[in-house]
Amino acid sequence: MKSIWILFFSSTMLFSSHLSTLYKLYEKQEYLKACDYGSKYYTKNRKNEKYLTLYGLSCVETNKLDRIARPMVELKKSADGRANASYFGTILLQKQLLLQALIDKKEIYNLHLPKTSFVLSKVFALFIDKKYSLKDDIYIFEDSAKSEFTYKLYIKKDSKNNRTYMILDIYKNDKFSKRYQYE
Repeated sequence: MKSIWILFFSSTMLFSSHLSTLYKLYEKQEYLKACDYGSKYYTKNRKNEKYLTLYGLSCVETNKLDRIARPMVELKKSADGRANASYFGTILLQKQLLLQALIDKKEIYNLHLPKTSFVLSKVFALFIDKKYSLKDDIYIFEDSAKSEFTYKLYIKKDSKNNRTYMILDIYKNDKFSKRYQYE
């Protein structure tokens, strides 16, 4: 889906200076800056589906999933906008269902949701299919498509801030690579 949008944007003239700036950040893979920029100028551009899509995709790339709900609800004018809204909604729903399963011990094994290439979506599919091992309340998943990757999903409680987080650790060739933290 990303490559389609990149092709679309590269072949389209960019009229808005905000859209142009956001596009340049996205093209340079400066996703965190793009996500922050998209949030900063969201109100001025909330009717521009190209802007909203780039903003949302940038936030997905940086794992700032709390920010993709805003563009998601505005993407409804075109077929591409609705498809992107569904993509963002799928990721948010999968995150929320995993939180519910891990924290509240709610069974979610009989659900069928769309699959995406986003790492949380991959882990969600593996969780639903019960393709994990469980050790000390840590769910361990092996990526069948990319055998060098392993994922660990668990809950972390921060008594200092009275918060509970879902942690997703990514390992490549058994070496820690990246951590995502979700509330």
